Amino acid sequence: MKDDALNNQLLDLAETLLENNNSISFSMKGFSMYPTLKEGDVGLVEKCSTEGLKTGDIVIFKSGENLVCHRLIKIEYKNGSRIFTAKGDKNTFVDKPFTAEKFVGKLVSFQRNNKTINANDSKMKFRNFVSTHFSKVLIPCFNIKLQFVGYLKKAKSELKLMQNNLKIVTKNSGRIIFANAVIAILQGVLPFLVIVCIKLLIDQLTGFTSQNQSQQSYFIGLLIITALVFLFNGILSEIRGYFSEKLSQSVIRGIYEKLHAKHSTLDLSYYENPAEQDKIHRAVQEASYRPVKIINELLSGLRSVAAGLFMISIFLTIKWYLIVLLIIAIIPGVIFRLKYSRNRYRLKKSQSTREREMHYYSRVLTGFPFAKEMRLFGFTTFFLNRFSNVQNKLFAEKISLRKSELWTGIFTQVFAVVLIFISLAYVSYLKYTGVITIGTVVLFFFAFQRGYGVLNELFTSFTQILEDNTFLNDFTAFLNLPSKSKPIDKQSFSLNNEIRFENVSFRYETSKRDALSHVNIKIPHGKTVAFAGANGSGKTTMIKLLCGFYHPTSGKICFDDTDTTTIGQKTICENITAVFQDFALYNITALGNIGLGNIDQIPDLEKAKTAAQSAGIDDIIEKLPNGYNTLLGNLFEGSEELSIGQWQKVAIARAFYRDKPLILMDEPSSALDAVSEKQIIESLKKLAHRKTSVIISHRLTTVQWADIIYFFEKGEVVESGSHAELMALEGKYYAMFQTASSDFL
Repeated sequence: MKDDALNNQLLDLAETLLENNNSISFSMKGFSMYPTLKEGDVGLVEKCSTEGLKTGDIVIFKSGENLVCHRLIKIEYKNGSRIFTAKGDKNTFVDKPFTAEKFVGKLVSFQRNNKTINANDSKMKFRNFVSTHFSKVLIPCFNIKLQFVGYLKKAKSELKLMQNNLKIVTKNSGRIIFANAVIAILQGVLPFLVIVCIKLLIDQLTGFTSQNQSQQSYFIGLLIITALVFLFNGILSEIRGYFSEKLSQSVIRGIYEKLHAKHSTLDLSYYENPAEQDKIHRAVQEASYRPVKIINELLSGLRSVAAGLFMISIFLTIKWYLIVLLIIAIIPGVIFRLKYSRNRYRLKKSQSTREREMHYYSRVLTGFPFAKEMRLFGFTTFFLNRFSNVQNKLFAEKISLRKSELWTGIFTQVFAVVLIFISLAYVSYLKYTGVITIGTVVLFFFAFQRGYGVLNELFTSFTQILEDNTFLNDFTAFLNLPSKSKPIDKQSFSLNNEIRFENVSFRYETSKRDALSHVNIKIPHGKTVAFAGANGSGKTTMIKLLCGFYHPTSGKICFDDTDTTTIGQKTICENITAVFQDFALYNITALGNIGLGNIDQIPDLEKAKTAAQSAGIDDIIEKLPNGYNTLLGNLFEGSEELSIGQWQKVAIARAFYRDKPLILMDEPSSALDAVSEKQIIESLKKLAHRKTSVIISHRLTTVQWADIIYFFEKGEVVESGSHAELMALEGKYYAMFQTASSDFL
């Protein structure tokens, strides 16, 4: 049902109930009656005669397709009818006048925090008086309060998100983070400790006399302490480098474990939906460095806090109010960074699709799978132009944002420098008048310079943490992507009778048409069934449904008498072996490639050889430099590349190696020559003996030996039967077979 129709029906129902002297409760939304009514309050509404209404009453009336709860401020007579005008207590404007026909009821009470408040009690009358006579003064105050409350809620929400994000990225790294935190605190304090030591040295020198032995000893001791602090600070930097690397490795390892674990359980539909691919792209992109960056920013902030506290104690010995000037100098820069960090995130989010497009063109220009065609057809320039156009648009948007930041950044720097040098001039004046010593001046100069850096670093860390946390939300949101298939308990897999498709229809999320429409077929146990038809007729979609990658949009698929939605994808896949049309090329050993068919066991060489012989690839593998232990592909040193047909035979051998009751073959001979195809067909016949097999192929020579052939057209089964039966029918299958045969004459 559409929302508009549903709203109208609910309004009609409410009016009917009120007309029959029933009371209705409504949940308040929005802030137009703030603070009299707040969002979430539950108001009790009763029907009454419009004759009994008076100004100040809180009434409910229909405005368009919504119910509005506002205060009545005017009652007029026009053309013999009563006209009512209402206004929200926080609104600066009045509502459009309404007639008695639009009147729904009057608010008699409402509940807030489990407390019932009567509309006629003294507190409500006082609010009526105030909103009537002082609204112009109070409304701006209410807006400021609501804005502040909104900021507070947003801050709490951001803090909670940050806590959750940090819990994810710091899991199993607690000890190493603690060690880095201790180092950060020490690194924050030590530079100021050095400044204090220098101040004491200068003061000592100004009053130094060579004859005074105690002064000499004190000066030497102070010099040694200063040297040790310098040394310790240098050593600490080296130690920090070591522990920082350990922290990075620990966090990155944990992040990639989570990232890969989530990918392994992600529904297939996420990879076929462009909007979801944008989310995955942002998550993967940010996961590579944001977690480590936000932890480093937190440690930097901790270092700045420790330094800031020590700095404050120094300024208290000079003039405490100078620290206020220092903070004021930093504030514009903080506001500036907060504003533009949000703008950067919005830009990054809007650019996700085009970034993926740019990366795709880059992969086409640099990847080996495209290299031969690029050189043969000479369309390098075409993709270079595509890449450059997208890249130029992305870069132009980033430069535009950075340009808008430039002048604001310059202003904040000028503002800060002016205040800093005013402070320096003031301290110089204090020395000139004899209020402070030369050592204190030096202390202030160093402390102020260092303090500006510390506070700037502190607020920079703060804004960077907020920015990193915003980007990190994409990663945690990816980890929390829901499974579109319900989690179910593992059930036993049964295929003793048949697989049934009962009125199955299916539509991909991003499509406006059905890939399958009202399919009703049976795949008997122990038989070989083939799906034939033109491209896009729904054959491969059938395989995806059989594997449990998707569930039907309508109808159901049953293994024996059990609906596949109650079995679960994992259980189904554990009992299926398959070769897909877009089979994968794994750059590992030949034995490893075949052994992937049963990953739960250590690869069995003899079993792998048997599977390779059935697939017709054994003789090729045996001739490789290291036989079954030879690396395949061209990515790593010492590897051997295979032809695409040989790779397909490896994929078929992997399927043979996996001994399961249901066999799915999606274009198993697409990359094979006629001789190899005939060999594979003979092997498939042996493999399919006493098992349930489903084969898809454009080559009708591959499917004609099947027990049952289902011919698909536009997602529907239009013909079925054995090869001989379909040929005798002289229908669509016959026409395709004749066309295919004539192509080879």
